[in-house]
Amino acid sequence: MKRKFVQIAALCLAAALFLSSGGGTASAAPASSSDRIVRVGLHHDGPYGTGSVEGLNFQNEVGSGFRFGYYDSASRFVELGTTVQTAISVVETMNVCYGIYNGYSSYHTAITTNVAVGEYHLELPGTYASFDQAQGLASQHPGGFAAYIGGTYRARVGNYTTRGGAETAQSALAAQGVSTTIVGTSAYGVSVVATGTNNILFQYDDLGQGTGLGVEPVQSGAEKCTTWSKSKLYNGGFRFERINGGKMTVVNLVSFEEYIEGVTATEMSNSWPVEALKAQALAARSYFVTLGTSTHSAGHFDICDNPHCQAYDGQTNAGSNTRAAVEQTAGLGVFYNGKPAQSFYYSSNGGASESVSNVWGSNQSLYPYLVGKADPYEPTLNLKNTWERSFTSAQIISRVLAGKNVSAPIVSAKITAYTDVGNPKLITFTDSAGNNFSVSGRTVYGNLGLPSFRFGLAGSEGTSPTTPAAPSASVSINGAATVNGTAGLYTIDGNGSITALGGDVYVITDSGTSLLGQGADQSQSTGNSWSSFMTAVNGTITFAGRGWGHNIGLSQFGAKAMAEQGYTYQQILQFYYTGVTVGYV
Repeated sequence: MKRKFVQIAALCLAAALFLSSGGGTASAAPASSSDRIVRVGLHHDGPYGTGSVEGLNFQNEVGSGFRFGYYDSASRFVELGTTVQTAISVVETMNVCYGIYNGYSSYHTAITTNVAVGEYHLELPGTYASFDQAQGLASQHPGGFAAYIGGTYRARVGNYTTRGGAETAQSALAAQGVSTTIVGTSAYGVSVVATGTNNILFQYDDLGQGTGLGVEPVQSGAEKCTTWSKSKLYNGGFRFERINGGKMTVVNLVSFEEYIEGVTATEMSNSWPVEALKAQALAARSYFVTLGTSTHSAGHFDICDNPHCQAYDGQTNAGSNTRAAVEQTAGLGVFYNGKPAQSFYYSSNGGASESVSNVWGSNQSLYPYLVGKADPYEPTLNLKNTWERSFTSAQIISRVLAGKNVSAPIVSAKITAYTDVGNPKLITFTDSAGNNFSVSGRTVYGNLGLPSFRFGLAGSEGTSPTTPAAPSASVSINGAATVNGTAGLYTIDGNGSITALGGDVYVITDSGTSLLGQGADQSQSTGNSWSSFMTAVNGTITFAGRGWGHNIGLSQFGAKAMAEQGYTYQQILQFYYTGVTVGYV
């Protein structure tokens, strides 16, 4: 971030610095920002999983039942049928039983209970033009339901776990003069059942065409429909697809701004200051825009619901603060040189953010806004976020030194180079034969899965510099008013243009130049408080650190600290992302 020098005097204090806070954005929000639909992958085994669910429960929080259908290529819902049931489950069309499995009550293939949904059915003759026609005929028989198979409506009866059971039921209907055919579905079929029963409400099979079953709550009244699933509350609708005939992939389709509110409410707490939540909302928007859709294209969704992308629990944790933050910044994101910035963020940095080249080896010239700097704000919260992780010689050799032909145990580690903010840039390991093996700090961080990039060694030798101090210095104006930071401060140039101060602002006083709100004696303090050297203890090397996350971009707790000190969301973003602006994504 460019350093800005401000000559403070009584005149500029009166005329420029203490203007009322406000400001805004130059352009109006594009109409499409609230119309965009986001496809969020839910409940996956891993970040790239394409399906891990055999049965999933849903219940209306607001609404009067559900609609069944599918989503077209533009993510528009096409209705095929409805139910007044407010508690439903979507299951694979194979033998599944209702019960508890891995702590979750739903339908599973791995358990056996008295409530079983079978994969065999009896189909009445013919196809039908509508859901009502198929349902009307099917409902004349116990256990009848409408099905939509390969683009046509069918009328089916019952569900049986064995073909023998289906044959017995078929004979009983034949004795009544009713002709049926025993059928199942393909490996792509799913069924909707009344939760806790084997009563099928609707069945859908796209025969591998990739549409999947769509489910949306039925709107009743003016209040927005919401749906509970796995103790989480969601807006929007859901798609269930058995990609390549596997387990169900579940996707929440929700408007862009509702998605951003869900991320904001999950990544931060509703109790946090609104300005911090606004900063999070903008970071989430531009991150989504720059992420693209290729990461999860195999799962037919845009972004996942875990921290691999952005944590998202729908509306579960939303409240008045998160709603205000999202509504008051609708459509806004973080920009650099007129383009949306890859606005990475993390929980806490332990006292300094880090440059993306040092953490991930990225080309720093492509990310000039993702540079490390000492963070004087986050430490004011006195977070209890220190950690230690110990690794055996064998673990270090296999995870960090693979390919370096290490043939003897590792006996020591030493940090031999630091980044500009005091994090390990190069670490040298020594084996018992006296051989040295040097690797980058990012290799150690990534391959060992350390909680934060702000780390060192837990040995007793080496230097112990201090963490950056909290901003405490102030500048006195004519012995009267004092300025402690840039929050709410503005300048007026020779043309009368008003500009909000933000980021690193340096002031010239009678004692020299200092960073406003920090003090000249603290401005270059970037070290940590751990050792640079450690001898193995019982064959293990221990790393110690502070913070949680990759340290690139916005510190969420740092944003909280800045907001508590009166900084605006623009100033928060401009501190953590060097040289950025705010605009509509």
